[in-house]
Amino acid sequence: MIRKLYPEGKRKAFNITYDDGAQQDERFVALLNQYGMKGTFHLNSELMKNGFTWTHESGLEIRRLSAQKARLLYQGHEVASHSLTHPCFEGMTRQQLLWEIGMDRYFLQEIFGTEIGGFAVPFDYYDEAAADCVRECGFSYARTSQESHGYCPGYDWYWQKAGIYHISGDLKQYVEGFLHTQEELAFGQIVGHSYDLDTLQMWELMESLISRVAADKDTLPVTHLEAVRYWQAMQKAVIEEAYIFNGSDTVLWFEINGKVCSVSPGERLEIK
Repeated sequence: MIRKLYPEGKRKAFNITYDDGAQQDERFVALLNQYGMKGTFHLNSELMKNGFTWTHESGLEIRRLSAQKARLLYQGHEVASHSLTHPCFEGMTRQQLLWEIGMDRYFLQEIFGTEIGGFAVPFDYYDEAAADCVRECGFSYARTSQESHGYCPGYDWYWQKAGIYHISGDLKQYVEGFLHTQEELAFGQIVGHSYDLDTLQMWELMESLISRVAADKDTLPVTHLEAVRYWQAMQKAVIEEAYIFNGSDTVLWFEINGKVCSVSPGERLEIK
């Protein structure tokens, strides 16, 4: 029996992805770092530059992090795009979409000095025209606002569903289900905004869930981009009853008849 695994022989992978780059990310990143978890943070470069603020319905003022603070804060995590100015895509022309999507990637790469491979759709509207623009601008994946409430890897790269929003009433059950799922290459993901942890007083709950996942020895903390690129590499593997050939440039992991093993790029592993 052959089962696909994540690096280090882990059966599951987990990611937390937060949008907008609010000041509360400072406390949240510290929490992730404390437990050795990985986050993906989708940012709007123009709003960072302008020091954008707005007032939440609770009365709390939400302030965006500056580029200077963000550059230091997100080290060890994934920085991804959320469009230049966070508009609704409905009714926008192709030229407008390319500007919002492509220029945010350009500016974020300038700020952070690294490739930006991930994109999260602002608001709820997303269609094939926008997906084409995301693809054309060089992103590896796009995450929509639609929740999966499941643990199956997302193989449609430009229509990635969110796992579950942290404001969902099913959040605890979702995490517990992830810890016990038998899904091959299981992927769990919590999505939201760090300011919700203040407005809804969720810090204690979130820490309890993060610590629960972090303690699971069969779970690999990942960024969303790391997960996508591993799934893409796994799709390049030829898996037969007699052998496995790794046609990717990434080390791939498997459980073969109860034994965990890795297969290097270009390697053909004979199964005896």
